[in-house]
Amino acid sequence: MTDSNSPQNHEIPGDSAESFKARYVWQRMWFQWVLGTIVFFLFLSFVLPPIFWVIGRLSPVLTPVLLGLGLAYLFNPLTAWAERRHGIRRPMSAGVVLALAVLVLLATVPMIIVSAIEQGAVLIEKFPTYAQTVLGWLGSDTQDAEQRVRDFIDSLDWTKVDSATATKALGVGAGAIFTGLSFAASAAIFVLVTAFCFFVFSWKFEELKAWFAAFVPKPYREETFRIMGKMDLTISAIVRGRLVQSLVIMVVLSVGWSLTGVQYWLLVGVLGGVLNLLPFAAVLSWPLAVILAVMDKANGGTMAIVGAIIWPSVVYIIAQAMDGWVVEPLVQGKATGMDALTVLLVVLAGGALMGILGVVLAVPVAACIKILSQELLLPKLRSLAENPPDIWQKSTPS
Repeated sequence: MTDSNSPQNHEIPGDSAESFKARYVWQRMWFQWVLGTIVFFLFLSFVLPPIFWVIGRLSPVLTPVLLGLGLAYLFNPLTAWAERRHGIRRPMSAGVVLALAVLVLLATVPMIIVSAIEQGAVLIEKFPTYAQTVLGWLGSDTQDAEQRVRDFIDSLDWTKVDSATATKALGVGAGAIFTGLSFAASAAIFVLVTAFCFFVFSWKFEELKAWFAAFVPKPYREETFRIMGKMDLTISAIVRGRLVQSLVIMVVLSVGWSLTGVQYWLLVGVLGGVLNLLPFAAVLSWPLAVILAVMDKANGGTMAIVGAIIWPSVVYIIAQAMDGWVVEPLVQGKATGMDALTVLLVVLAGGALMGILGVVLAVPVAACIKILSQELLLPKLRSLAENPPDIWQKSTPS
């Protein structure tokens, strides 16, 4: 005999989930949604911050590892094609890519470094003149400002420095040398770890994919791989496009600013190309080039100053137009499907959460989240909108 107060008496005939009529408040859908929302925000408040803190602390280690994995992912189509078409094993392909990268760096980087050092030396030499020009723009007294700076430097009598001052100066010098050596060692370790991770990930890339596939339940495997295929195409387009766009921006800005008389064209052009790896960051090179050109033409009259403002700006506009209308549609297309405002907000959020690493990963991660929402979340929400459940699930009278 069934108890009249049992929950079975509050379920109307039928096998569908909609037929259930909740008797207790915790059985009602609205309560479950509220409880789920509270748990979700508690997770965001108490679980995610420690995770991001750990990631931030480990970023010096994670950055070269992720960079090596990203490069292996980027070159995976090439290594897979070489293995499939010509029978070249993956370790050999990865070794060839590393060797070519070393050759390109050895052929180009020394020339760039030498030219950059020469332009940097000229910039340092002209710094007092630029300082006097800036003081003049600000309305300060600039009479003999440059000469006073030089006289102060020349007036320093290093033969009368006492032992304490000399010891302190030697300590500062030794600290500067140690800092430089530490930076060089850190850069070398970073490059070596990145190269090693690239080699290992390129070698084991298919094994990593197979290892991951084993954890996907069979009923969902086909759909999961279909969604991951869309994410793969999107991420590869973003990464490949960003690298090509940065190279094009670097070349166009350097050549254009060289032709328009920007004295430090290589420094600012390379800086613009590097900054272009981060969304919207390349714009910082534009005012820098204009300011340097204007300060060089400060004594050349009004027309010279106007030209120093216009022509570097024209070069930057041409570079951005070429990037937006030619390069990006060819190499990246509409990979992200996000408008400029969304990209800006995503980049700012990534930088606030994880610094530079967050800025680099923000757009690919946001693109993947958008694909997941389009494939999984939005269809569920549309279905709920068309057939909304009874969130109150009031109990039927006994």
